[in-house]
Amino acid sequence: MSTAPTRRLIMVRHAKAEQPAPGQADVDRALTSRGLLDAGAGGAELARIALPSVVLCSTSRRTRQTWRAVLEGLSAELALTTGDLGAGAAAHPEVKYVPGLYQAEVSDVVETVRRSAGSASVVVVVGHEPTMSEATLALAGPESDAEAVKHVKSGFPTAGIAVLALEREWADLAPGDGRLEQFVVPRAEGGGSIG
Repeated sequence: MSTAPTRRLIMVRHAKAEQPAPGQADVDRALTSRGLLDAGAGGAELARIALPSVVLCSTSRRTRQTWRAVLEGLSAELALTTGDLGAGAAAHPEVKYVPGLYQAEVSDVVETVRRSAGSASVVVVVGHEPTMSEATLALAGPESDAEAVKHVKSGFPTAGIAVLALEREWADLAPGDGRLEQFVVPRAEGGGSIG
């Protein structure tokens, strides 16, 4: 049994994006207005789960917009729940934009976390499908919440958030090391969340 403290790896799929315009590169697709709202709701959800120390974000436009909207929602939720308008300032993790997370494989995600997480206690990865679901399932070990695993296997919708607990050092991260604790799909405007 490891004596390392519990760490959290939080996988976030980008929120709903526009369909590409003729001639537009996929990497340049923006979020829809609904996507921006759902990402903000994801930030409020994240405030209840864990405050990130480091964010590893794909360089696509939609993932960058997702993270910014998540951060706004996170800051607003912290200010609301604490009654301190300045509380949102605590929610400003180190953000690293990683080109290799766009069109990544599971091994790319794992290696990026190994190299980039440092001493962080909570790391958020903002990326794309099918990589977010595949990486979550690859890292989820046998002690994972069965219902959360079932939800991820059935699909990782836009703005979905998977929370994995880890007992080992980031540099040693390997498939099966995590315990999938929770999977939620935040929705804005009273849409609730799934999971």
